[in-house]
Amino acid sequence: MPAVHSQIYPIAGVPQPNEYITHLDPVFVQHLSRHQGQRMALMTTVGRIEGINAGVAVDHIQINLEDRSLHIRISQIVYFEGPLASYR
Repeated sequence: MPAVHSQIYPIAGVPQPNEYITHLDPVFVQHLSRHQGQRMALMTTVGRIEGINAGVAVDHIQINLEDRSLHIRISQIVYFEGPLASYR
């Protein structure tokens, strides 16, 4: 399943970048995408986060907690733990 992305909309009065560059780890993003809708734990460069994988984009993942959503840059994820998955 390919990663889903969100459209980037310009905001009036805010300077917009001329180009958007992100480092992509396609296999890692694909592995994260296989766990969408599932509870998982991420180890980031600043600590552990547990919640529901609500969505994966090319540059970040959204983790839903009970009362809020976290948007975490994929480049800041060291590893993740989730339910067993088959890679066939």
